[in-house]
Amino acid sequence: MAETNAAMKLAGDYLESTNTVVFLTGKAGTGKTTFLQQLRQTSKKKLAVVAPTGVAAINAGGMTIHSFFQLSFAPIIPNGSEQPDMHYSAEKRELLANLELLIIDEVSMVRPDVLDQIDLILRNVKGSAHPFGGVQLLLIGDLSQLSPIIRDEEWGILRQYYNTPYFFSSQVLQKAPYVRIELDHVYRQKEQAFVDILNEVRNQSLSKENLGLLNARYIADFKPDPADPYITLTTHNNIAQQINTEWLEALQGQEHEFMATIRGEFPKDGYPTEISLKLKVGAQVMFVKNDSSAEKLFYNGKIGTVTAVNDKVVYVQCGREDKEIAVEAVEWTNVKYQLEGEAINETNAGSFAQIPLKLAWAITIHKSQGLTFDKAIIDVSESFAHGQAYVALSRCRSLSGMVLRNPIAAHNIIGDPAVARFNDKATEIKPDSQKLERDRELYRLYLLSELFNFAPLKVKMKGFAFLLPTFQTEILNIAEKFTRQLKPERSQQAAGYFLEKLRMAVEDLHTQLPAYINQSKENAAKADQMIIWMMNRIRLLEHFAINPFDTDAYLSLSKNKLNSHDRSYLKALNALANEALYERLLEWRETKAVDEKIMPNMVLSEKTAAAIAEKLPATLKALSTIKGVGTQKAAAYGADIIGLIRTYQQELQGPGTEQASMF
Repeated sequence: MAETNAAMKLAGDYLESTNTVVFLTGKAGTGKTTFLQQLRQTSKKKLAVVAPTGVAAINAGGMTIHSFFQLSFAPIIPNGSEQPDMHYSAEKRELLANLELLIIDEVSMVRPDVLDQIDLILRNVKGSAHPFGGVQLLLIGDLSQLSPIIRDEEWGILRQYYNTPYFFSSQVLQKAPYVRIELDHVYRQKEQAFVDILNEVRNQSLSKENLGLLNARYIADFKPDPADPYITLTTHNNIAQQINTEWLEALQGQEHEFMATIRGEFPKDGYPTEISLKLKVGAQVMFVKNDSSAEKLFYNGKIGTVTAVNDKVVYVQCGREDKEIAVEAVEWTNVKYQLEGEAINETNAGSFAQIPLKLAWAITIHKSQGLTFDKAIIDVSESFAHGQAYVALSRCRSLSGMVLRNPIAAHNIIGDPAVARFNDKATEIKPDSQKLERDRELYRLYLLSELFNFAPLKVKMKGFAFLLPTFQTEILNIAEKFTRQLKPERSQQAAGYFLEKLRMAVEDLHTQLPAYINQSKENAAKADQMIIWMMNRIRLLEHFAINPFDTDAYLSLSKNKLNSHDRSYLKALNALANEALYERLLEWRETKAVDEKIMPNMVLSEKTAAAIAEKLPATLKALSTIKGVGTQKAAAYGADIIGLIRTYQQELQGPGTEQASMF
């Protein structure tokens, strides 16, 4: 987007300098998706992107909510005693503990119980009573578009706890302060008359005049010219499939089949096109991915016609004057998130490779969400859900590019009174510059309370707490009391107190831990994580014991965390025996491999070299018994290896050591 409008700037400021929950909404075509993509590139916060469906997740470049949080699809009773995060791996817990911004795209389709479950999980993992454990949420969506899919029996369970099936009825948002920012500049449609019609459909207030103007686009038995790229948007999947099949079968010529390649994990509901894609020359197709090359020859939703097909390439013509596009298979990735150091990084959990096309004489309205078309045939005569008519109509760039398959009646435009009531109250949570400043101050106070939040340390001390018998009384209890009666003017004094206590605790632990850990690598790893947390908190407290609390300073210091410490218990356990000898053996094998023109592993593997360094064999017979050596290698390389061992031992023992026979 060339310019950044005022609403986008306000949203950006909120996401940069507060942790207030932001509901970013706006009519279709106002740039919500563009804002999301820009934020992913520019945000300094550790973030993750999730969405309610596989298609939405793939389009947003994130994961599904249920996959990311390992949720079941069943209704979730709020305020339950269960701990949904109990079975999370240590890596998942660490990832969520470091999360700062969670973006939920297409939030209009998210049920309220799902949002409450996310709140519970993040509070548990973060050890914080703040909504969502202090993680900021960016909720993106348009409540006038598709609503949550919820069965009658599911709503029968949930209606006891929620007024509506929408996210805004969640219990967490009844008590958590949040702001609603609406993008109001329409970039998709340029005709003011069409924009006015869409606004009235969106608000279920379509005037008689505009209904007449809309129905003027009805053309009975309309059959587009095969060269004219119209797409039919319809309410039901079977109608779309029927239309596509009929058109494909009517074409003369050979049918070509392309099979998708699926690797790893890729959700079925996120498949961007068919596993078995059947095409013919003359088939109308739609691109289902943006062209990532510098030429940008196609985009998600662009319509064209197949002009030729060979084994691996499909040729598509988009418009008479456009250049023919050679289309080869491309890959979609299924994103998962993992923590690397202190950064949350995206990883590729799986992939779906296929020609980025699908038959496009017709698609469902649900699948069209997020797409834009120049020419479309709209059929909402059988609409059955809130927002379907609005989604279908708003996919079009212009009124002149739209044809109605059946006339639209007022009852086809289905609205939800709950959404209307919510929108009526929207002015109450519309922020301005003064509200932004107040929320920035609330963020500063939240970060100050986090400086004295030792609940995560309590979790990390599980199994070690007996080593610090005064931890509960001298640190936890006093910290909880201070944060309940938070007084910023006393923060330096408090920081000095906890700094002294943590320093003493670290020294006590270093004295006691080696005996307790023994040879357990699991205990060593846990001890390291505990000490690292304490050292990072000490660094923060050292600064704020002599300086007033400041948001920028806290965030800057928090970004530069230690990932290890100089007395690492796990590193000590993992240290190789006689490491200097091991390094000499590797150097020797490299030289020998060059001399013999073979791979170094053919001389000795690293594992075998480590075993030799540990066991220090004194004779060829002892050397030959080590796994990976044997009699042949002992005969070929034994003199060199035992010579290296003896030299190493003499250096350790000093001069005058007797030479023993290698036999």
